[in-house]
Amino acid sequence: MSKPYYWWYVYGQFGPGEHNLPCLGEVVAYYLAFSGLSKEELARDLNWTERYIEMIKSSRNKDMPKLLPRRILLAKVLHIPPILLGLSSITLAEWSDGTPSAGTAPGVETIASTETMQFYEKMLAVGWELYYTSSVQKAAESVDMSFRMLSTEFAYAMGVKKDQFDAMRCRFYQLFSLIERDRMNNEKSLEYENEAVVIAFRLKNAELIASALLRRARIYIRLKEYALALKDGETLLPYADLSRDPLKGKCYQMAGEAQGYLAGNDLALQEKSLAYFNKAAQIARKGNLEPDGSFVKTDLTSIYIEKAEALTSWKRYDEAHNALAIARKNLSPELTRWEVNLLLAEASTYLAQDDIESCCHSLSEALGIARAISLPSKEERVYGLYERCKTNAPGHDAVSRLEKQLVS
Repeated sequence: MSKPYYWWYVYGQFGPGEHNLPCLGEVVAYYLAFSGLSKEELARDLNWTERYIEMIKSSRNKDMPKLLPRRILLAKVLHIPPILLGLSSITLAEWSDGTPSAGTAPGVETIASTETMQFYEKMLAVGWELYYTSSVQKAAESVDMSFRMLSTEFAYAMGVKKDQFDAMRCRFYQLFSLIERDRMNNEKSLEYENEAVVIAFRLKNAELIASALLRRARIYIRLKEYALALKDGETLLPYADLSRDPLKGKCYQMAGEAQGYLAGNDLALQEKSLAYFNKAAQIARKGNLEPDGSFVKTDLTSIYIEKAEALTSWKRYDEAHNALAIARKNLSPELTRWEVNLLLAEASTYLAQDDIESCCHSLSEALGIARAISLPSKEERVYGLYERCKTNAPGHDAVSRLEKQLVS
C-alpha cells in the first residue's frame, strides 16, 4: 500500500495538521532551524514571549497561531511559503528572495493531483532501481519520456503546482547527473547537478539541498576538485541534520570522504574525517533507514569502502583492510555496483602495499562486473590501476593476464 502524498511535501516532510494544511508546529520548527535564529532571537524579532515561541514550534501544535496578522508576521520573519500557513500569495508577496513562488498569479493557488505526483515518483523510482541494479542505459531510457512530460507540465503550471513539478524536476536532474557521470560526461553531469542545486535552494527544501550538494560533491571528487567537494560536503551538513536518516547518513559519509582527500599527514584532519565516517556508520546501524525518496543508500558497505580508501591514502593499511572486511561482510548481493567499488578499493590498498598479485585479482573481478553492467567509468578506474601495476611490476604474470582481459 502506497504512503499518502501531501501537497506540502514540495517544501518539507511535515505531518498533517488541520484544514488540509501541514502541522504548523513542524513548519515553524523547520523554518526556525533553517533560518539559523535561536528561539530567543525569534521571540525578540516578533516581540512575542519565548514561551509562546516554544508552544507554536511544538509538534503537538496543529494550527497555532490562529490570528492572520501573526501568521503573516511569522511567514515574513522566517521566510515561510505563505501557503504552508494557509495564507494566499496576495496576502503575503514576500518570501524567499522577495517574490512569490514561480508562476504564481495573485490570489491563485493550484496543486497537482496525488495521482500525478505518484506517477512521477514511481517513474523516478524505476529509474533509480535500474541505475543501482542494472545498466546506466536502461536507467536513462526509463526516465527520458517521463521527464519530458514533467517538463511540459512544469512550463504551464502556476503557484504551488509549479513548485511541485520543479521539486520533482530537481530529483530527476540528480538522476540524470549520475547517469552522465557514469557515461564519463562530467561537464553535462555537473550542469544537471547545478540545475538541481539552484531549484533546491529556491524551494528551501532541506532534503533537496542536501541531496543536490551531496551529488555535486561527488562530481567534484571525480574531477579532483577536492576543495570544492569539501566546501559542498560541509555546507550540506546543516541541511542533512534537517533530513531523514538515509540521506543524513550519506551526507556525513561524503563529508568524511571530502575531508579525507585533503587530510594528508595531518592527524587532526584525519580524525575529523574519521569522525564523519563514524557518524555515518552510527546512523547506518541505529537510524531509521526506511526509504526517504532521496534514493541514496546509507549502508555499512559503502561507508567502509570509502573509509578504507581514506585510510589507504594515509598509509594506515591494517585499518584499511579491517574496514574492507566490514564492507564485504555487509555487502548485499543485489548491489553489483557496490561490489565493483569494493573490489576497486581492495585493489587500491593491495597496490599501495606492492601486492601486485592480489591487486590484479581484484581488478580482474571488477572488470568483469563493470563490463557486464556497462560501467565505463569503473572500467577506466580498472585501467588506471592496471597502468600503475604495469609500471611497478612490468613483467609480472598477473599483470600480463589482466592485460589480456582488458584487450579482449
